[in-house]
Amino acid sequence: MTMLALLLALVLSDARPLSTSIQGVTLYSGSALVRRSAKIEGSGDFLIQGLPACLDPNNVRVSCAGGQVLDVETRARLQPALASERLQALADARKAIEREQQLAQDQAGLWKEELAQLASMLASEESAHVREVASGKSNVDTWTTNEEYLAGEIRETVGRQRENTWKLEEIAARLSEAMHALGEARSRGTVQVYDVRVSVQAAAAATLEVEYLVSNTGWAPAYDLRARKTLDKVELAYRAKVWQRTGEDWNEVALVLSTARPQIGAQGPEPTPQWISMSMPGEASAVASARAPEELSDKDVKFKGLGYSGGNAPASPAPRPFAAVESQGLSVQFQLPKPATIESRDEPTTLLVGDAELEIHAERQCVPALDTTVWLRGKAKNSSPWTMLPGTAQVFFGADYLGPAQLDTVQPGQEFTLHLGADPAFVVKREAIEDQQKGPGFLSSRASEVKSWRVHLENHGALGAAPDGSVEVIVRESIPRPRDERIEVELSQTSQPESELVRWKQDREERGIHTWVLRVPAGEKGLDLVWQRTISFPKGLRILFE
Repeated sequence: MTMLALLLALVLSDARPLSTSIQGVTLYSGSALVRRSAKIEGSGDFLIQGLPACLDPNNVRVSCAGGQVLDVETRARLQPALASERLQALADARKAIEREQQLAQDQAGLWKEELAQLASMLASEESAHVREVASGKSNVDTWTTNEEYLAGEIRETVGRQRENTWKLEEIAARLSEAMHALGEARSRGTVQVYDVRVSVQAAAAATLEVEYLVSNTGWAPAYDLRARKTLDKVELAYRAKVWQRTGEDWNEVALVLSTARPQIGAQGPEPTPQWISMSMPGEASAVASARAPEELSDKDVKFKGLGYSGGNAPASPAPRPFAAVESQGLSVQFQLPKPATIESRDEPTTLLVGDAELEIHAERQCVPALDTTVWLRGKAKNSSPWTMLPGTAQVFFGADYLGPAQLDTVQPGQEFTLHLGADPAFVVKREAIEDQQKGPGFLSSRASEVKSWRVHLENHGALGAAPDGSVEVIVRESIPRPRDERIEVELSQTSQPESELVRWKQDREERGIHTWVLRVPAGEKGLDLVWQRTISFPKGLRILFE
């Protein structure tokens, strides 16, 4: 034992070990605030042992309801990776499986002996029957009964043998896993843990609470979005994927999911001054540019205090079916309705935050120049009480899985777009019907390029159609915009009027994207959109498309 470890042992030896249990966890995207508590009977020095190595020693807070905390000291030490009780439990589990295996092997030997005895009896019965037939004293009925009985016993014994063989295979697999787990546990060596020594002054019984921030944990949203085939509603299942490898299990704890990010600190960057100087050509600058201060490292910016939301949360009301939402001003918290168990392991644990039914307005859109597919999407409003954080949604249309889609942050009451895949009910064709260059006319100094296209749309029974079977499709085409003011571009002809909705007019004016909202009737006749664009420019010049 080193001198430092010896001194530490002497310092902590007068503190009474105190057993605490985890009461609640506030989980952030990349860390968690763990709250432990224990009852004490009065004043004294107490030692809370074996807190995880991923604990931040600078963020440990101790409070005492019914007393006063005089001093808190956090120290690191090494201990076996697994407690002796855990190793003994693994060894006992292996021994129990070995005993089960031995019993099954003994049973296999008994079935083998019984099968050999039955086969011998059947052979003896057949020999006796042959002798009786030879002597003319054969009793066919008796022989048949005996043979059927022995054959049935043999079949049943063979079946038991087969089942026992399968059982032995299953036991061997479990034994292999148990031996691997025990061997892995024995090879782990030592791990670092933290002990917290607390001095408390209390006149009577009191409750001690310890809060600390840990890494190696976090949560991320995961969504299931299932649109009805009627295209009027979408079912939202809001889940949280929780991962934690802190080294301690959270068993039946009050779990809060928070959108706060304490890991980035509370203070943002400040602008730094910049300097400029002049020099004659070929001369070095007389004044060197001021060096910008280095960016703050993780060690320079610390999470000071425990600036988390709702540390000592009030007692929760009766469990609700879904997470309760509480705004903390700069963050949102989801209080799960019942205690949760999150084991420390590599695989994440999925929890249900809640589900809701959202109304949607279905839209179909096609960009024929790029893709003649009609894409179905829904405009929905987040009418749930939950903020939908950026994450992946698994999208379903009825019973069909369409694939993943990415969602941005969607606040309650905010609209968002839900992509629902290709609509197989539509056939779209796009063809060029005119492409000509025109030279300058009489007394004109300008040339032009004229191109025309026909877009043909057929609706073969789209879902959510009007009573007459027709469905609206948004068709979008891009017309080049000139960088040179001498070039003029216009939509010179169109067989269908363009949409004048504000959302589409802005695209047309700023990006040159033209939009038609077409009502396509049901049937093979379909609907045609014919449009023409004309580009005019000074003669003798050539236009270039970027």
